[in-house]
Amino acid sequence: MQSEQLPFYIGRYRATARLGSGGMGVVYLATDERLNRQVAIKKLLHNPNSSNAGERIRREALLLAQLNHNNIVQLYDVVEDENGIALVMEYVDGCSLDRWQKERSPDLAQKLQLLKQICAGLTRAHSAGIIHRDLKAENILVDSSGTIKITDFGIAKHWQEDSDLTREQHVAGSWGAMSPEQAQGKPLDNRSDLFALGVLAYRLLCGQNPFGDNNSPYVIADRIVKSPHPPAAKFAPELPQALCALLDRLLAKTPQQRPLNAAAVATELEAVLLQIRGSGSSFTRTHSVTATVTAESYYQYHHSGRTWLHRAAIALLAIGTAGAGTWLALSEFATPPLPESSKYIAVLEPQPLEISDDSAFVRTQRLLVSNVQSALKQGLSGRQGLKLVSFSESRRLRGQPLAAQAKSLNADLLLIPAIDCDARSCELSLELLDSDTLTVVNSRSTRLVVEEGLESRARTQHQLDDLLAEFPARNRESSARISAEDYLTYLEIHERRQDYLHLGELLDRLDTLQDRAVLFAPLYELYGEMVMDQEFNTRAAEADTRLAKLLERAPASLADTPEILINQLRLATLRNEPGQAEALLARLKLTLPDKASYHQLRAFYHHHRGEYDKALAHIDSALALRTSYAYLDQKALTLTLSGDMQAANKVLRQAIALNSESIDAISLLAGNMLDSGNAAETIRLLSEAGLERIGPMDTYNLCLAYFIEQQYAESQTCFARVSSLAPKDADPLLYRAEIARELNQPEQALELAHTALELTAERSDWEGLLMQARAYAELGEAEKAVENLLRIRRDAPDDLYVNYARAQVYITTGDLLSAKVHIRKTLEQGISPIWYCTARFVKICGIPAFDDLRQQYPGLCNGGNNNNAGKSQVASNSETGAKL
Repeated sequence: MQSEQLPFYIGRYRATARLGSGGMGVVYLATDERLNRQVAIKKLLHNPNSSNAGERIRREALLLAQLNHNNIVQLYDVVEDENGIALVMEYVDGCSLDRWQKERSPDLAQKLQLLKQICAGLTRAHSAGIIHRDLKAENILVDSSGTIKITDFGIAKHWQEDSDLTREQHVAGSWGAMSPEQAQGKPLDNRSDLFALGVLAYRLLCGQNPFGDNNSPYVIADRIVKSPHPPAAKFAPELPQALCALLDRLLAKTPQQRPLNAAAVATELEAVLLQIRGSGSSFTRTHSVTATVTAESYYQYHHSGRTWLHRAAIALLAIGTAGAGTWLALSEFATPPLPESSKYIAVLEPQPLEISDDSAFVRTQRLLVSNVQSALKQGLSGRQGLKLVSFSESRRLRGQPLAAQAKSLNADLLLIPAIDCDARSCELSLELLDSDTLTVVNSRSTRLVVEEGLESRARTQHQLDDLLAEFPARNRESSARISAEDYLTYLEIHERRQDYLHLGELLDRLDTLQDRAVLFAPLYELYGEMVMDQEFNTRAAEADTRLAKLLERAPASLADTPEILINQLRLATLRNEPGQAEALLARLKLTLPDKASYHQLRAFYHHHRGEYDKALAHIDSALALRTSYAYLDQKALTLTLSGDMQAANKVLRQAIALNSESIDAISLLAGNMLDSGNAAETIRLLSEAGLERIGPMDTYNLCLAYFIEQQYAESQTCFARVSSLAPKDADPLLYRAEIARELNQPEQALELAHTALELTAERSDWEGLLMQARAYAELGEAEKAVENLLRIRRDAPDDLYVNYARAQVYITTGDLLSAKVHIRKTLEQGISPIWYCTARFVKICGIPAFDDLRQQYPGLCNGGNNNNAGKSQVASNSETGAKL
């Protein structure tokens, strides 16, 4: 065997990639150059603590050599030389069973078929006298055709065997897959594997471990030996009774109570399959029962007699800006009833510190403000009798008169923090006001040392406890889950969370911070908000990848925390996984005390799926519970996309009446004006709002307005600004290329088009391919442009944004007939004819084939801009909207 530098040779096999590693070795993907096939090679790792490792892997080879079966990974060869020993095995092109289940939504029949295959593999192994001893989902592979392969016989043994190899560690195997007799070090037979099969089947059918997910292996082992498992029907009531009874027998504490062998289990599974087919039902779960009960909570509840409380957070993305989470308490078993006097509380944004220099100490003072805000947010989480208004609502009101903020927030109580700093410390004062009378109900103050981040956080929360003594706090996350140094890093990133140009770098820093502070729950909330901001403002198209990576590394102990749940919902929404999203929403409905927050979240979900009637119904339900300008903004957006522009603008005026400086409402109104053809009004609204207050997508709308008004110099400068704010977005580059061409700058136009193509070269999603098509059209490569349009015809939505882009491509490539089809479609969908009064489309004004369109839409060639626009996404490029 040669160097570990890939590629290298192990015998005649050329190792090209590392597939993974386990307790005894590392697994490589390799090619058998003699037989021209891919193989998996398990190479022994040097372990100074195990003198028998070589003998173990030889024994694994001997065991596998006896097990030639379709449901067991096959052994091909053993390579042994002076550098070590390696097993050459069948390469399974697929994934582990647990990953397979996460990535699919199999029905009960499919799950039972897989279990039958596992039984077949076990029957073969047991008939040879071999027990696996580590049967778990990670050691079950599913190939691309759905065939099960049992792997990793590294600690398997013949049940007559009693060698030193099996006693090198007193107990071998994974704690979660052990039988009671295995955990106690007793003699084993084939029925030990049947217990592990029961654990695996329970997880597959119920979605969780029958003995919970406690981090301590000793707790799990104690439950396996002593405690009865929760009945499967508690978590999956749709399962047939016979199947639940089989699970009970597989998980029996003594081997004598379990089925005789794996073949008998397969027979019972087949009987259940026949029952399903005879009934005509798929027994597919229609809701998530684990929304209120988990196996872990079952043990906690039945062994302590307590109802364990958890918190849930809901981060709703408001239009054009990041939404902050609203923290709410929840129970594992039922929503705790709120008192009749339950009140809304809003925390006003503190005024910025009056400081003139930018020294390191002053920057530390700014971090202290972020520290206080974070501590207050956490300290208000789940207080009995209180519901917290989203921080994002109060943040946008900073600087307005107190009475105006109270009116806009529509809360019962206002909490006003104030910070006054000297050279060494800062005084924090907290005032609690009645929102109606603006009188002080209670107040507290304390001094905070600027450099002591965690201590200042604890002091802030202590003062909050005194201030709100009549609203006691529920369970609170411990700040000890992060070091002082890492907490400072967290605060620095939190302070820069709206630095759109550097969001990617900041998220990379959070990735690194997660490795050191993996249990610090607020990190996950901040990450989710920032990654969605990046997706919204830069179109980086990497939010799902980043979120998936974040969630994969999150510890099991945080699985039920709101920070993780809300990120799971974001990921399910991004990946268009309605089943997963619906399950999470069902969970939130059962547990969120503030039903307005639930309805807002549900409204966002339906909005994202284009189910506008359902979205409107839920946002109206939220408004019935609390009049919020943020809810009004969301309703207006939904109305806009549903085609009722008049109603949308009426709601926007209501939102502006509540908050006269609501940049969200102003931005949407400006977009509506642009879609309606009133580009001049868009320029006025956004210019008056100020470039420093609007985000990249609103700046994009301003650029489009300049473009339509043929103010090319302003438009070019504006799009250049968008490119600087969103460097991964190809769309502004393509408009800049068009403008350059109109300004007789052909070389610059080609350069910009090439840059746009390079930015999207690695993308295979429909929007990336659409951008590529536009770039190819600008470069004169008509065939490639049209080919891309054909590739996305099934995936891309048939909406105004996509059809307008198609019209742009076809008119540029000279395919006038196809251009006319899509121009007509966009006009029918509600776009204003003014969008076709640009230089690109001027040719349609003199072509007889377009006479009928010009007669039907007179504004096409004379700049008319009074046509009523309905459903439109061009101004916002399909992305101006609520974000989760």
